[in-house]
Amino acid sequence: MKEINGDSFDFSTVSFVDGNWATLIIALELLLLTINAVVNRRNLILSIQSLYSKRAFSQVSKEGKFFSDGTFIFSLPFILLTWSLSTLQLCSYYFPHFFEQLTYMRFFGLVIGAIAVFFLIKLLVNLFLFEFFECSEKRYDFHVTAFSFFLNCSLALMLGQTVVQYTNFYAIYIVIALIISGLFILKIYKDFILKSKRVNLFQFFMYFCTLEILPCLVIVKLLYMFGNKGF
Repeated sequence: MKEINGDSFDFSTVSFVDGNWATLIIALELLLLTINAVVNRRNLILSIQSLYSKRAFSQVSKEGKFFSDGTFIFSLPFILLTWSLSTLQLCSYYFPHFFEQLTYMRFFGLVIGAIAVFFLIKLLVNLFLFEFFECSEKRYDFHVTAFSFFLNCSLALMLGQTVVQYTNFYAIYIVIALIISGLFILKIYKDFILKSKRVNLFQFFMYFCTLEILPCLVIVKLLYMFGNKGF
């Protein structure tokens, strides 16, 4: 990273693009999380616990204004940044062709834009399916569970990307994948408990495949396709 010439450091070999941009992103994530914890401590804790605690979920559900308070405002960019940086780290390791024609921050911009579009499309499909199955009264509770899931995953991803950035220990993502898998199973269980009586098991299975499984398969397919061929 740096060379020693006499008593001084030569920083000419330090790549700001590769290393320090990631450090700035992690610092921004930490800043958003800290502000959220200081300003909206109660709601932040409730939003994290909603996936595990029935009591916390009931409190958030009864208040009915979760997506209009400060917790959501600070958590949304935190989620986007953590998922984007982790995706970028994994792509740089498994699909190095991505960096042959794009700079670090251009690729990061594409990733964060793609994830934002993915979340938006997922939300729109979700709204359509709730109207289609005539169970819009359950929409808020499902969104609370989904948000809690993504927030918990983001905390795990932040830990993983920090370890990778400063130790290059990519195997930590195996542990993170196991944690996210456990959270995902818990989310599906909570969704099944929350489902309306109007929705039968087959309809729930179709909802699950459409919103949870199919998008992941498409993303993995695209990554492998572009990763092997380059841009």
